[in-house]
Amino acid sequence: MASTLVENLNRIMNKPFKISTVLITLFSAFLVYASFVLGNNEDYLFPRLISGTIAVLSLMLWFEKGEADKSTNFKDLMPGIAIATAFILSLKILGFYLASMIVFFTLVMYYSKPTEPKDFWRVILIKLGVTIVFSLTLYALFTLLLKVRTPEGLF
Repeated sequence: MASTLVENLNRIMNKPFKISTVLITLFSAFLVYASFVLGNNEDYLFPRLISGTIAVLSLMLWFEKGEADKSTNFKDLMPGIAIATAFILSLKILGFYLASMIVFFTLVMYYSKPTEPKDFWRVILIKLGVTIVFSLTLYALFTLLLKVRTPEGLF
């Protein structure tokens, strides 16, 4: 048992670290610090849950088994970054739920697999249905369950 732990630690220490892993770990540590130290009442329950989840996921990056020379194609990420930026800018105008619905549908349409069925309208209706369920889940979670005030716009 102890020898396998030492072998695992040696394998981890010899692995080249990605800058993104270090940055994400530092960011998650800041989120945990901000949610637990800076806020001391029960209003910070949801941020504490989210920051704790992000911290656990960032720690899992250190143990990821992958190719050392694998790189991210940022050209593939640019549409997602543009859509996320449009979402942030449209929050006050459209409101959280309508903006979330539009962004989710746009992301699903853009990043969907090209091997989908050929019936275009059926695919659109299914994706719209999933988008509506997603939006209703957001509403139930934030407004009804957590009683969080979301940015209000048209809706």
